[in-house]
Amino acid sequence: MDATSFSQFPAPDVHKTWPATVHASMQRFRLYFLSFTVLLPFLLAAQSYDAAIGLRLGTEIGASAQIRLPMIHKNFVAEGILQSSLRRNEGKFTLLGKQHQNILTRRLNIFYGAGVHLGWTDEINTKTGETYAAPFGIDGILGAEATFAKINVSYDFKPAINIGGDAFPFSLETSITVRYVLAGRNDIWDKKKERANNKDRNQNRREREREKKRKQRIKDGKNPNGWMFWKKDGKR
Repeated sequence: MDATSFSQFPAPDVHKTWPATVHASMQRFRLYFLSFTVLLPFLLAAQSYDAAIGLRLGTEIGASAQIRLPMIHKNFVAEGILQSSLRRNEGKFTLLGKQHQNILTRRLNIFYGAGVHLGWTDEINTKTGETYAAPFGIDGILGAEATFAKINVSYDFKPAINIGGDAFPFSLETSITVRYVLAGRNDIWDKKKERANNKDRNQNRREREREKKRKQRIKDGKNPNGWMFWKKDGKR
């Protein structure tokens, strides 16, 4: 093919194609922005919860139910897990206390906690030929969760130590849990009462801290009232 053959295929006109490319990019940007704008209210409307129940699947399979307990802390959650192992012939019930920490919004959390478990097993002790005793022990948990509308999804690591029973003294469980929100935040607990309890709890904490500092100043031979030297009774 000689040079005259290439002349039959004229080079594209950059001045014509570039505006078209920019226009297509702007159209895609508008589409993405419109989609985000439409979805944003639904994401913001996604509510955290007081109670949720669902299924747990990972190294074990089972059910999970949890409830927020604001009388302990506004983001403290108690969770009960009933599960059966996919690796061994055993199952157990676990009760956990978890502290949730918000990330930007209370719909997205990391959590950590601890608890106890009691189980059952059909595993055979090869030395005695008998079934192992029912396992019981302590658990830890670390994970993250997100709540959208009525759906709560979490992923966690849950190490378990068997104090008694079972052939395995330690196990590490990982699972994804999908729950349905039965009660949104403050559907169970009165919001005004919860705020009042939190205010009282914070006030009591501050009082304890002040009393601790006052005792430390007395121990150090200083004025128990600090810079408030005119106080004579040792109280603020």
